[in-house]
Amino acid sequence: CTLDRDLSKFSGMFFRLDGDEGVVGLSMHLSNLSRLMENSQNSERLRELVVDLRSPEFITNLSSVLPREAKDIVANILKGLNKPQKQAMKKVLLSKDYTLIVGMPGTGKTTTICTLVRILHACGFSVLLTSYTHSAVDNILLKLKRFRVGFLRLGQGQKVHPEILPYTEGSVRKERDVHTLSDLEQLYNRELVVATTCMGIKHPIFTRRQFDFCIVDEASQISQPICLGPLFYARRFVLVGDHQQLPPIVQNHEARTLGMDESLFKRLELHGDAVVQLNVQYRMNRQIMSLSNSLMYDGRLECGSERTATALLTLPLLLPVQSELLSFSQSHPELDLSWVQATLLPSNAVCFLDSSLVPALESVEQGGVSNHTEAALVHMLLSLLIKAGCKPGDIGVIAPYRQQLKTISTLLQSPAFTEVEVNTVDRYQGRDKSLIVLSFVRSTAEEGHLGELLKDWRRLNVAITRAKHKLLMVGSVTTLRRYSPVEKLLNHLQQENMIIQLPPAAHKALPSMHL
Repeated sequence: CTLDRDLSKFSGMFFRLDGDEGVVGLSMHLSNLSRLMENSQNSERLRELVVDLRSPEFITNLSSVLPREAKDIVANILKGLNKPQKQAMKKVLLSKDYTLIVGMPGTGKTTTICTLVRILHACGFSVLLTSYTHSAVDNILLKLKRFRVGFLRLGQGQKVHPEILPYTEGSVRKERDVHTLSDLEQLYNRELVVATTCMGIKHPIFTRRQFDFCIVDEASQISQPICLGPLFYARRFVLVGDHQQLPPIVQNHEARTLGMDESLFKRLELHGDAVVQLNVQYRMNRQIMSLSNSLMYDGRLECGSERTATALLTLPLLLPVQSELLSFSQSHPELDLSWVQATLLPSNAVCFLDSSLVPALESVEQGGVSNHTEAALVHMLLSLLIKAGCKPGDIGVIAPYRQQLKTISTLLQSPAFTEVEVNTVDRYQGRDKSLIVLSFVRSTAEEGHLGELLKDWRRLNVAITRAKHKLLMVGSVTTLRRYSPVEKLLNHLQQENMIIQLPPAAHKALPSMHL
């Protein structure tokens, strides 16, 4: 590290520095594992916890942790939290090793982390805040800056949120006129809170600083070797995630089979006494939440308020659209439009449109799998919903295959659809929309190879929990029952009368209406 080198004898020489970021990602796995095997007290302790799976320890008396001058501040901060969030704060403060916080969908994970940092900061603890992505780190910092908690953000300026740029090393160095190593060291040690991605641990600051706590957001999405990196620099750590949502991305099938997609979060979760579950959610209404409860959480997920539980999609112009549909169906008695009327109703917060009777077969092209009829149905429904007053920016479309996303995007070229977001499940992790339309794509009469994407329980869970007020799903029940996760979902939908059977000519029903 440059900070540890005496460069005075090179005073007459010029040096050229080249950054090679490509190598960092590849070598980080190996260097973290290599460090884990070092003969040092720090590495030995971490091995006990993550390799030998020694049970984490906790102290029993909270008053011994909280400084007297911080008690009123902490009590005031805790007032805005629900019961599980308060339990999480207490568990972290009592920990001697680590705590796991399970952030179920919509439970305010980012708010919880922000509050935890505020409490630790008020107690005088130093905090290393990390995540796998720059956006996740900055989302927490954007909340944190509102409370005037100072922090230093490490990382390249072009990857940092514009509002966080004043807190980056480069900006602070200019502001404070840093010229000497002593100035630089003071800058690195000044703030109690330092934030960076898991890949940013090669920064010189980590050769000199140890932290009281390390918080890792998105921990269930990070591979174990990468997640280990920041943990070397803290006495205690907090992993925040949910292994029922997206796992670490591992392309190689053999590597997945051998356990590469198991996160450290999942590995340590067997110690139940270290786990706190955030199960009070403020995103989904009761009908949408019931799907996730049935699929993954065994009824543990709860609505944070009656307002959340009963919230519905707002369609201020629905009546004129309903009248137009009624008039259209009267002049075209051969067309059954009852399914359209039922689908548009805000009170029907969850609708699965079964296309089994519709000629809506998938097509496998060079770019991947798509379903043109499903795409047309999605386009038609979005046209009606926007006409009924749904804001395009409140709409998200999800499909498991990129080719289907391209097909749908091609149909949504009109300016009316500009703000409609069409994306994969992975791009929606951590976010939500008032209305989500999910196209399942697969529809075939053959009993052939089943695609991998629809076999993943976790991806399905993320997809259905992005919706706040209304969730529309389009797919062939006949085909989708071959996929275990979707079959379980369909059984719940059938039990709750949430499946609408589309008539054979559903895809031809509305082309002549001026949408």
